[in-house]
Amino acid sequence: MDKYNGLLSKVSRQYHILRGNQETADEWKTRLVYSICGMMAYASLWDDTEESISIVHLRRRIRSILGSYKSLYPELLGTLPQNSEELEEEITNQFLSAGVVYHRPNRIVASKKHEEHFGGVLFQRGIALDNISCVSGIGFYSKQDGGTNLNNIKTMFGLEQENLQTLWQTTLSTASWKSKPSFEFGTEYLRLKPPFSRGYWVNEPDKTGTISILRTGMKGSQLYYLYRYVDAVLEVSPLPQWQVENYSYRALACACLSNYGTLPPIEYFEDGVLVHIRMNYLLPPRELEFIKCYSWPEICTALPCNFRRKLSVEVFAAIKNILSDEGYEFKGGIA
Repeated sequence: MDKYNGLLSKVSRQYHILRGNQETADEWKTRLVYSICGMMAYASLWDDTEESISIVHLRRRIRSILGSYKSLYPELLGTLPQNSEELEEEITNQFLSAGVVYHRPNRIVASKKHEEHFGGVLFQRGIALDNISCVSGIGFYSKQDGGTNLNNIKTMFGLEQENLQTLWQTTLSTASWKSKPSFEFGTEYLRLKPPFSRGYWVNEPDKTGTISILRTGMKGSQLYYLYRYVDAVLEVSPLPQWQVENYSYRALACACLSNYGTLPPIEYFEDGVLVHIRMNYLLPPRELEFIKCYSWPEICTALPCNFRRKLSVEVFAAIKNILSDEGYEFKGGIA
């Protein structure tokens, strides 16, 4: 670790990216390089005097930094992304979805400074480069005691304000049911019981009277409905586009499964300063990107790595409390 003037050791100490008890040296160094690529991409936002750059410029910086560290640490060639485009896509998407940057015409710019306390962690974005003190994944934070305001932290990252049970009940209360003889070919119905590894949709509806979700139409322009069977007759209620587009339907899918007690828990295993998590059902986009911004992929060689991530222990504790309030269950003890 001391070659090249202890470069990675210095980054580790400066940004509090410490090694897990069971983590190998190469796994630790891979996390460090991942975070360095994110920080250098963030620094590139100030390369232009107008303090805005193109996405191409951001991606080129990531590509350049990744290539440099592969040359410095050839032992990491088997653990870092083989294709730089995957890492470029991952970091760029997380910056945009987590509000680290925002669009101007043909340009991107750093967001305004925003900080929120939660559980001993000060979540930060839009901060000056010199003010970065702790990094988990490519997300910035400080370890500070302060107020804990769930609504503020949820607003900062665009998270769902209602918990899953309330979301499902609110959706049902506004339903407008109509009988529907049949749907066209290709209609899919939400899978209500595991194994979810076989997919989240099935070809046969639940005819027991349970209220669930279906989707129909061409892929990319599918329409979503609540559905139920009443006396062997299919009844449906349309779901608004804003509630289902761009994978937002997963909030309702999680709410539906939570209501019936079949939503799998998020499993986790603590390894000293590091926590490994495994999501057995994908979270809604905002919640997923929140976690991804503040975590490292369990495996970097094939991105995106959505189901298995690792976080600093203090950030995990805060995120666990935030998502638990939304109704997601956590189960500790996996290895």
